[in-house]
Amino acid sequence: MKKSSIRIPEWLYIFSFLLYLFGSSMTLIEHGIELSLWLMTFALLITLLTTTLPWLGIQWIKLEKKGWRLGWWLSLFLQVSSWGTFGVAMFMRLNRNLSSFFTFITMTTLLWAAWLILFIYSRYAPPNDQTGDKLNN
Repeated sequence: MKKSSIRIPEWLYIFSFLLYLFGSSMTLIEHGIELSLWLMTFALLITLLTTTLPWLGIQWIKLEKKGWRLGWWLSLFLQVSSWGTFGVAMFMRLNRNLSSFFTFITMTTLLWAAWLILFIYSRYAPPNDQTGDKLNN
């Protein structure tokens, strides 16, 4: 089986997810303290820049096109959806509607986890005929 290396954007995505996960956990435990909001916003900003800078021509952060392209588009949809639910959550926090805020933070966390899993799977899961698996012979 061919060994693959993880690229810089993928490391940034993983780091930002862990940072967001820490911030959202702190939000749910400490009832939305300001530090948790800053951590989640910083994590969202990292993913936003990692996704949009290659479209603007920054080459060092660009990922090569490989893997399952439909999965990549689905993961992009989930990523943008998580940004939207995070924006709604911050609006709910601003309006002091904490029950809706916690609901949207939880939805954002689930969307973000699904996005990251689908993104990594769509990049590294080869089609069945390319696995090199000799056990089925």
